[in-house]
Amino acid sequence: MPAPVGPDPAPPPADLPVDAARVDALCAALVPEPGRELEDFVTTVGAAPLDQGWDNVLWPVGTVRGEPVVLRVVRRASAVPLLGREILVLRHLADVAEQLPMRIPTPLATTDHATLVPWIPGRTAGEVEEGSRVGVAWSVARMLARVHSLPAPRVDPNPVRGAPLATRTEAFAGDLERSGVDAVTRRRARGGWDRGLGATTWDRPALLMHGDPHPGNVVVPPAGTVREAALIDWGDATIGDPASDLGALLLHDPSDSMLRAYRAEATWAGIADEACWSALVDRSWAWGVRLALSLLTAYPRGHRLGRAGQRLLDACR
Repeated sequence: MPAPVGPDPAPPPADLPVDAARVDALCAALVPEPGRELEDFVTTVGAAPLDQGWDNVLWPVGTVRGEPVVLRVVRRASAVPLLGREILVLRHLADVAEQLPMRIPTPLATTDHATLVPWIPGRTAGEVEEGSRVGVAWSVARMLARVHSLPAPRVDPNPVRGAPLATRTEAFAGDLERSGVDAVTRRRARGGWDRGLGATTWDRPALLMHGDPHPGNVVVPPAGTVREAALIDWGDATIGDPASDLGALLLHDPSDSMLRAYRAEATWAGIADEACWSALVDRSWAWGVRLALSLLTAYPRGHRLGRAGQRLLDACR
């Protein structure tokens, strides 16, 4: 029997509160994306959001050509630049979206604080049955390999994603202390982190990265549908060392075989170099440890993301 799923932690307070009135006003201010028209947008603002994260709210607002759409609305001022970053990267990927192994959100129209996108139904990868988890992870591995191998747009570096591991040492130490893991897990986590710190740093051109491809940002379609899973929430997209994306991949399935699946699909310059790859593996596991500890400090052990973090720490080499 699966462990019970604990409640999601309460998000930080919103300094840009989202209600039906604000959503209605934002819908009226939408500007269609280049090449798109909104004549078929039938506006029906719902009474309540469909979902809410730390930075954004998804609010049902009607249909476009009969398909349900939602408004992704910023709820914190600090997330406004993230929405801009997300839109920039999704525009960059639009021309190759049909060739990607996973779906991505499709901006239909935007304002400064919101974007109109088709609703993607399903469950997160953290909620799927254990027997489906590895299959979803393989899809994420292929998706990251493809994204990392594409030309990168002009996007600012992210200080907490794709950055050198050494810049996250203080955050690692703090999360290790707060996580409450036992002594054996603590030693395992410290060992994985230290191996990554000791590995050769990334010295190749910065790669395009999703930034936060953990199980909560992968939507798996309902059973019986033929539509593929989707990688959502591109607000942390960045350029840099792909190890942090691969650390998040290990949250889906903490195994070297998953990293090898990624390598088999990636085509960026240097992927075939054994020394480069070996160092990347060590840094990826270190990032995985860092992200796992972060999840354990934010979510209960019984929560789907808390379980993902614990599973990675248990598998850490």
